[in-house]
Amino acid sequence: ALPDSAETQALLASDVRYYKVVPMIAGGELLGAISFGGHTDAFAPEQVAIAQEVATQLAIATVQARLLEGARRHSEELEARVQARTVELEAANQELAAFSYSVSHDLRAPLRAVDGYARMLQEDFAERLGDEGARQLGVVRDEARRMSLLIDDLLAFSRVGRQAMRTARIDMAELARDVAAELASEYPQAEVQVGELPPLAADPALLRQVLVNLIGNALKYSSKHPAPRVAVGGSADGAQAEYWVQDNGAGFDERYAHKLFGVFQRLHGAHEFPGTGVGLAIVQRVVARHGGRVWAAGKRGEGARFSFALPVSGSNA
Repeated sequence: ALPDSAETQALLASDVRYYKVVPMIAGGELLGAISFGGHTDAFAPEQVAIAQEVATQLAIATVQARLLEGARRHSEELEARVQARTVELEAANQELAAFSYSVSHDLRAPLRAVDGYARMLQEDFAERLGDEGARQLGVVRDEARRMSLLIDDLLAFSRVGRQAMRTARIDMAELARDVAAELASEYPQAEVQVGELPPLAADPALLRQVLVNLIGNALKYSSKHPAPRVAVGGSADGAQAEYWVQDNGAGFDERYAHKLFGVFQRLHGAHEFPGTGVGLAIVQRVVARHGGRVWAAGKRGEGARFSFALPVSGSNA
């Protein structure tokens, strides 16, 4: 019997004396129920089938609504987290800029003082110092200059990750020829051949750093060869463009190739070839910012080949 209430009276007035409840179930979970009624307790199979289908669809809709609400909340939480991380990153970049300023100014002053006093000692007391004293002062000045170069390279490395990207169409062959011409005076005996290079949409200033480091390294490490040669080439397959710089110089042991692109990682001592070990790290960072990859191959005493591939569409990272 139905309870005596306003709802019961309304049902009786509509000649609804019996009703059937159909559960709303999705994924094994009871989410609710729907009911329908009539004046007898005999319900047609068609009515029951329709009610069951409606209950199923409502259960599915309820689950989807829950998922949508969950996704919306998750999206809002993620966006809030991204905004917080952006604020933290901006603060970190400001700290890095301040650190770079400190490095640029505060560390250079004592280095200049060390080099200056060593130079004055060499000039004013050369006779008293003797050959060994002069040699040791020369070492001090050389190390001061090396530290200054290291500071320059570290600042350049930090700027690569912070400066905004400005994408433009680059004639890579022309850029490579310009870089080779600039470096030629330091290595007059070297032969540099620049082949056909596919053009590229990228940041011209950053790509110039890549070629300066790769071509400069190739010239440096082949400089002790009786006939140093450097070749620059490239190709494109539609999706990406690949470029390489090859030399016939000192080469390296490929077992340690994974170390080449880390900061301060060198496979040759400073007494063999000058350098700070930052140039290839700059190359890797620039290429990564453009959505590309860089790798190296070589054999000790037989030269090396450094390659990088970039998407032809460029990047706005």
